[in-house]
Amino acid sequence: MMFIRLYDDDERDLYVQLADEIIRLIAEGTLTEGDELPSIRKLASRLQVNTKTVQAAYQKLADEGFIILRKKATAIVHQAQFNEQEWLQRWRNVLTRFQYECRARNLSEQETMDLVHQLLTKEGERL
Repeated sequence: MMFIRLYDDDERDLYVQLADEIIRLIAEGTLTEGDELPSIRKLASRLQVNTKTVQAAYQKLADEGFIILRKKATAIVHQAQFNEQEWLQRWRNVLTRFQYECRARNLSEQETMDLVHQLLTKEGERL
């Protein structure tokens, strides 16, 4: 059984939190290649969220190559479609923007790295 945590006080949209939680479960090995995810309705009911939230999360995961969407609102873990070049480019864009914002705030390279570490440690405390 999947253990998924969603937080009301999290600034991320619920569908992003849900997608991130499923990625965490894949990274931890709780979900593996070929595992079927709960149907959209079943997971929405279990998490007490709107079905559109789960649908958006599943679509995000499919777009990022973590799952394949099937008929009847089901999905399976399938990373064979994972495109490493697209993944690297997406994160390069995110990190470049973060770097520009840090420079605009006159943070040194060390302060930027310290901030990254602090953010990851803070998020890691929720794991």
